[in-house]
Amino acid sequence: MKTTGKHIHTDTKAAFDADGYQSNMDSLNGEALPALGGRNWRPLHGGARIGAGRKLSGREPITLRLRPAIARKLRTAARREKASMSDVAERWLAGV
Repeated sequence: MKTTGKHIHTDTKAAFDADGYQSNMDSLNGEALPALGGRNWRPLHGGARIGAGRKLSGREPITLRLRPAIARKLRTAARREKASMSDVAERWLAGV
């Protein structure tokens, strides 16, 4: 990282709380920080929300290692049938 040429000398070392936030800051870039009145505030964005995330499909994710010729056949069949590779592979394996 390039330096700005300014030498900032601080006498105090950074102290962090259990959540990883710096706890001994009283100003940022020379401006005083607002008083938040304790830790009763909640962020207005981000974080887990009800109903967020990928919906369950009822399928189990697995990884397969196929020979290149078999993988080409699977891709070609999926394109031809306008289906996903998972759907084609599942149909092929259903008879096993």
